[in-house]
Amino acid sequence: MKLKALLSHLSIPTVIEDDPLITGITSHSKKVKPGNLFFAISGVQADGHQYIQEAFDNGAAAVIGEYDENIGPGVYIYAEETKRLLSLAASFFYEEPYRKHKMTGITGTNGKTTTSFLLQHILQVHGMTSALFGTVYHYINSEIVKSSHTTPDPVTLQKMLLKSNDEVVVMEVSSHGIEQNRIDGITYDQAIFLNLTHDHLDYHGTMESYFLCKSKLFSYLKNKGTAIICSEGEYGKRLRDDLRSKSDLQIWTYGKRKSDDFYIEDVGIDSFNLVHETLQVTVSLPLPGEYNALNTTAAIAAALDYGIPIKNSVEYLKSFAGIPGRFEEITLHNGTEVIVDYAHTPDGVSQVLDAASKKAGIRPLFHVFGFRGNRDLTKRSEMIKISLEYSTKTVLTVDDLNGLDRDQLLQETKEAIPRSSHQPVIIEDRTDAIFFALKEAPANSVVIITGKGPEKYKETYNHPSTSDLDSIELYQTLNKPTCI
Repeated sequence: MKLKALLSHLSIPTVIEDDPLITGITSHSKKVKPGNLFFAISGVQADGHQYIQEAFDNGAAAVIGEYDENIGPGVYIYAEETKRLLSLAASFFYEEPYRKHKMTGITGTNGKTTTSFLLQHILQVHGMTSALFGTVYHYINSEIVKSSHTTPDPVTLQKMLLKSNDEVVVMEVSSHGIEQNRIDGITYDQAIFLNLTHDHLDYHGTMESYFLCKSKLFSYLKNKGTAIICSEGEYGKRLRDDLRSKSDLQIWTYGKRKSDDFYIEDVGIDSFNLVHETLQVTVSLPLPGEYNALNTTAAIAAALDYGIPIKNSVEYLKSFAGIPGRFEEITLHNGTEVIVDYAHTPDGVSQVLDAASKKAGIRPLFHVFGFRGNRDLTKRSEMIKISLEYSTKTVLTVDDLNGLDRDQLLQETKEAIPRSSHQPVIIEDRTDAIFFALKEAPANSVVIITGKGPEKYKETYNHPSTSDLDSIELYQTLNKPTCI
């Protein structure tokens, strides 16, 4: 592809003599190869304009940046909004690969991974090949690919869309991915809004900004595309009303009201009833909790939009095998049930603890979790309060430090503890905290560990394990019952 053709597509007015062949696109100067077009991005942690010389040294054919002055020894083109332009350029360079797929985008504070796995399972069992782009991993052409971001950077995303030969692409779409324009250059057939609760305010500032960012996903829907919206919160209702007043979309709502297009009732421990128009079916819960009944309903609605009858989806879900780190259960030798879950927001923790407490019944419930450094401070006290309300014993520890001093993170954690007659235990080493809870919990009790799910540890701990699941298995190995 020639540079002038690409600039014309991006509507960048410029007068350049040379028209080099562009061999690739990148915003990482160290990844520049001869003939590449380099986009200088001004980020939070680094300014790509500082690496323009390195990009030219590595063979960049041209550079697009936001500084209105000539920079570097080669072809430099000034343009605004380089993040957005990078995404549009990548889509155009790879010949808009989203067009060969049916595209589903899923957003929400909690439940994106669960809903995407459920939908992909339904599609696959029905015989529709499906790619999955998300937090746990990416799944392309029946192969698992390691995931470093929920929504990949725009060049990686377009390459993945190009590589995929799957009929459907199911994408988790994070607020960071939307805010940073990573999905520009893509049009979706359907978009799903799950919920919006307290999270990422260190990045978005306010819930209003967070909502406006999330709702932007629906501006990427094609004409007469399908918006599937949970009405169980003020933001879902607001999004529904906004879309109805200004867009030409098919809008389906789901929730617990008979006014919803899909509504749930009689949610039990392992099943719920789903009603759509004149159809009423009993659905086996793939994962426990009312919130997962809602996630399941979202997946069933999305599948129906792709032509899969509800009764078929209900039958397909009976073979769903679960999701790594989403209410994943392990039983210890002494009968204690251990649950690992990714929940890391007040609402998410409340939902999983409610499900865990129902599972525990009158049995003791222990909860282990911690916080990440340099992240939203405002949600910590609320999360501790929720844990103290549900748990027999709360064990606080640390999560990823993210460059923060361990002592400072511990001090911030202590400051977040609300005044209560029921106080948590603080154990700074995460593996020690898990071992403590598993040892202290009486036989046949329930222990839930939240915050990381299947993620690998970034820190080094006292016990040689790589994840929460690994720590549980190590504890099991070291505490095998002795035969007499």
